[in-house]
Amino acid sequence: MELEDRLAVKLLAQAQALLGKAMNETLCTHPDRRLVRALVDEAQAMIAEFGDTYFEDRAAKDQAASG
Repeated sequence: MELEDRLAVKLLAQAQALLGKAMNETLCTHPDRRLVRALVDEAQAMIAEFGDTYFEDRAAKDQAASG
């Protein structure tokens, strides 16, 4: 596994941790919806960055190697 792929997977793991925190907050008696929104937004950004790095960069490299 290349370094970029490993870094992308770390982003995915961090996003998973944020989603876990968001889920725990929503299970509270009085959840802070602003906190949940912030955690989910940050996780979405990490997942998008993961997708850019893991899938799109890989597709561009594969295309360059074949062409």
